[in-house]
Amino acid sequence: MDTILLAAALFPAIALMAYVYSRDKVEKEPVGLVARVFFLGAGSGIVAGIAESFLIDGLESMLPEGLLLIVIEYFVCVAAVEEGCKFYCLNTVKKRPEFDYLFDAVVYAVAAALGFAALENVFYVFDGGLETALMRAVLSVPGHAADGVVMGVFYGIARQRELHGDKAKARSFYWLAFLLPTIEHGFYDAALSLDSDAMAGLAMLFDWAFIALAFVLVKRTAAKDAPLYPTK
Repeated sequence: MDTILLAAALFPAIALMAYVYSRDKVEKEPVGLVARVFFLGAGSGIVAGIAESFLIDGLESMLPEGLLLIVIEYFVCVAAVEEGCKFYCLNTVKKRPEFDYLFDAVVYAVAAALGFAALENVFYVFDGGLETALMRAVLSVPGHAADGVVMGVFYGIARQRELHGDKAKARSFYWLAFLLPTIEHGFYDAALSLDSDAMAGLAMLFDWAFIALAFVLVKRTAAKDAPLYPTK
């Protein structure tokens, strides 16, 4: 049974990673480097969990229950911490020579996101069983992947602008690479935390819309892939 649960927990992340990797048509990224970022993302999940625990405990000791607590808890203590960990993992390949095309940023960002999601999913699935595995396979894991896609698209543009000497635009796109996934992630978690069927439904619709957007971005970014470095 443990083997089945482990397979159910890991399969969505592996399948989505394989899909994104298959879309990299210009120059495949080294499997070893992609795997390294994937496992770094998994390890960052442990760091995020510890940080979240301390931050949430401190926040709950200072603020009363209410909307303000929910917003700060899920947008800052959870979403910003987790997306920040993924951003850090992506940043480790920023100056690697293999990272030389726009779509490469998507591959590495998704690797970090799905490494994080895979480890998280193992804990949730072993606690909740196959029903939890199914629910997370169509919502949470693809949601992490979608966040990674959006992060990667804007990170790639930022790196390209940086290498072309436009540092002001590069900073703006780096911020978007972090903030857009954080906002989506924070809204999803905050909405689900409320005791409201309507908000839970809205969270799922929002998540699926973001996932659909991610698939479109993968297709378009892969089709219009371009070098990061200025061409002579």
